Amino acid sequence: MLLFVCPPTFAENNSEDSQESDTLASVRDGINIRMQSTAQWLDALMADETLDDKAHAKGYLRLGWLPRSADWSKTQVRFTVQLSLPNWENRLKLIIDNDADELNRLPFETETPFASNTNAEDELNAAIQYLYESTKNIEIDNRLGVSRGQLYGRSAAKWQRQISHTLYSASAGLEYYFSDGFGQFIKLAADKQFDQQLSLNWSANLRNIESELDTEFRSGLYLSYLPDNKRAMVMGMNVKDSFDTLRSYNLSYRYRQQFKHSWLFYEIEPFLEYREEFDYRDEVGIAVRLIGYYGQ
Repeated sequence: MLLFVCPPTFAENNSEDSQESDTLASVRDGINIRMQSTAQWLDALMADETLDDKAHAKGYLRLGWLPRSADWSKTQVRFTVQLSLPNWENRLKLIIDNDADELNRLPFETETPFASNTNAEDELNAAIQYLYESTKNIEIDNRLGVSRGQLYGRSAAKWQRQISHTLYSASAGLEYYFSDGFGQFIKLAADKQFDQQLSLNWSANLRNIESELDTEFRSGLYLSYLPDNKRAMVMGMNVKDSFDTLRSYNLSYRYRQQFKHSWLFYEIEPFLEYREEFDYRDEVGIAVRLIGYYGQ
C-alpha cells in the first residue's frame, strides 16, 4: 500500500514547488519589464537619434531575518533600483533605494541591526548621479537627491590602480545635507587576488557630518572564496568606532548559494559582536537573507 501512496504525494509536492517557482519568476519578470520600460522612457526624453546602446535598469530586492541573543524579532527589507541612460552621454544615473547607511559600510561588510548611525534606516532615498570625469584610474561624480529625510548634494573623487595582483583604491568627498549640514568622507581599500577563487580585502572608512558630534571610523579585513559562479564564502572581522561609547567589534562568516533561478540567492551569516556600551559582552546572532536580482 505504501508503494502506491508515496509516489503521488511526491509528485504533488514537486508540482507545488514548480508552481511556486513559476509564480516567483513571473513576479520578477513583471518588475523587470516595468523597470526597463521606465529607463527607456526617461532616456528617450533626451534622444536626438536612436542609439544601439539602450537604456536599462538593474537592482535587487533583499529580505532578511537577523535574530541575535538580545532580539529575535529583527527583520529587514532592502531594495535598490539603478537606471542607466545612454542618451545622456552615459554620464547620468537615477538611483533609488532605502539604505541610508550604504556609504558608511565597508566593501564586504553586510548590514547588521545596530550598524547604522542614522535614524532614517528605512526611509526612501533617491538621487541623480552625474559622472563628471572618467579615466582609467580616476572617476569624479556629483549627486543630488534626498537621503536621511532631507535634500543633499555630494561630490566625490575615486582613484584606483592595479599593481601586480592587488587593486588599490582611494576616494574622498564633500557632502551637504539641508538639515544636518556639511560632511566629509575618506575611503581606502586594497584587494589582493591570490587566484581566481581566493582574495583578501582590507578597507577603512572615515566619515564626519556636522550634525553628528562624533566622527565615525570603520575598518575591516575579509577573506573571500568563490569556488564557482553559484557559491561564495566570506569570512571577516571589522571594527566601528565613533570615539565615544559606540565602539564595536564584529566577526562573521557568510555563505551565499544560488537558489532555483540564476537571479535568486540565499545567504546565511552567523556573527559574533562585541559592543562597548554593553561592556563587550558577546552577542551571538545569525542573518538569513533571500536576494533577488533583476536587470541587464
